[in-house]
Amino acid sequence: MNLAPDKEQFAEAISKIDKLSPAPRILSRALGLLRDPDSEIGDIVALINNDPALTADIIRGSNTAYYGIGERVASLDRAVQKIGFRESIRLLNLAVIHLIAARDLGSYGIGADDSWSESLFQGFFMENLARETRGHEPDEAYTAGLLRYIGRLAINQVIHDLGGGTFWDGTTPLEAWEIENAGMPHTTAGARLLRAWKFAEPMCSAIEWQNTPDAAPEGQWLASALHFVATLFPSSASVLTAIHDRQYEIVELPDLPFVQRHALSPTRVQEILIETRESFGAIRRGLF
Repeated sequence: MNLAPDKEQFAEAISKIDKLSPAPRILSRALGLLRDPDSEIGDIVALINNDPALTADIIRGSNTAYYGIGERVASLDRAVQKIGFRESIRLLNLAVIHLIAARDLGSYGIGADDSWSESLFQGFFMENLARETRGHEPDEAYTAGLLRYIGRLAINQVIHDLGGGTFWDGTTPLEAWEIENAGMPHTTAGARLLRAWKFAEPMCSAIEWQNTPDAAPEGQWLASALHFVATLFPSSASVLTAIHDRQYEIVELPDLPFVQRHALSPTRVQEILIETRESFGAIRRGLF
């Protein structure tokens, strides 16, 4: 069955997702503050204060063991002062993505916890990859990893709006299934969603062109790195295995220009995987 929703139907699906929370728009503005050398702590406090749920998450997060023992704070400005400007934006990243990504994606057969775990793992892996290659700003790479599969929200929503009952069988190539049943792949849907939320164009472009990074007009390192991660961990199952199986070993790397350009070796990528698991575990134990 080819549902092939039109532009209006997809716009309506994105609108429904947008109405769930203003949090993604707040995150896109916060990332702008991170790029602005004149930004101050007061700017991020004023921005987060617009959303009571995010305010509560930042205060709660700042009081967890992840940020160490010390003064317990009860206000947003004290929380931001306690953990600092950049760390507040990192925590905001997590709070926003947890809010929008930690949900069941019925059409994909993916539960809320697996969806969130996958996003979190890819965020940390991308961040560590940026540090290793020195190819990009780690904070932006982290956000791109968190957002890699954000288009699945729109795909899932549009299939639901068109009557539902359509499920990925796990064997059909994912992109082919998405195009057949929703008219576009999650990469295109994700870029549309991020543009609706006013994310910077390099981030939108990286999500859109992650499967064909050489075609990316902007954000090419991000797109290439996402493509490498996708080739290294080609399915949700492989990501979850890499997270939970301590015996998981990377014995060879895909033959990609990204690998050659940055002289990556299986040994070093294995070390990045171990570092990523450690960061992932710390967040799951200490924050969520």
